[in-house]
Amino acid sequence: MEELRLSVKDKQDARMALLNYYSSECIAHGAYLVALAVGFLGLVEASPHVLELVASVYSAALPEELATRIILSLMASGFIGLVVYVLGRAVVWGYLRSAIINVKPKEGNGVKLELGTTVTFMQQLHEACLDYVKRKHGIWAKFYGLKAGYLALIWLALFVMFLVISVILLYVS
Repeated sequence: MEELRLSVKDKQDARMALLNYYSSECIAHGAYLVALAVGFLGLVEASPHVLELVASVYSAALPEELATRIILSLMASGFIGLVVYVLGRAVVWGYLRSAIINVKPKEGNGVKLELGTTVTFMQQLHEACLDYVKRKHGIWAKFYGLKAGYLALIWLALFVMFLVISVILLYVS
């Protein structure tokens, strides 16, 4: 019933507010990617010092070449995992930003409420955008509904996968 009391200007203002929010998230994630690029350069610059420290500490326990490869693999795996995570979030926010322009607000009874919350027009628009992105870009729908524990396992598996790949690449070269 709240929708009946909203004027066309109120509805347009809600769309503009969500568009501004989604756009600011896209800009923030773009800045995160730039920061990761700068961090990568710092990582490349610092890696000889880190490897020298590791070689001095673990010289008796591990061969220096093996310790060097493990540390480089850990650094590369962590960096690649962060880049994939931030890039994925940037893509999702970009899809939401494009969806807000043409979605129809979700009806009040279609919005899932948590205890102590109320249905607002902005929430109806946001839920409609999420549904649009899930329908149009199906791969995101698979990850959206997962609990944090399952997402943590996925990220751990990605980290290990990148670690194994980087170790293999370092042995090949």
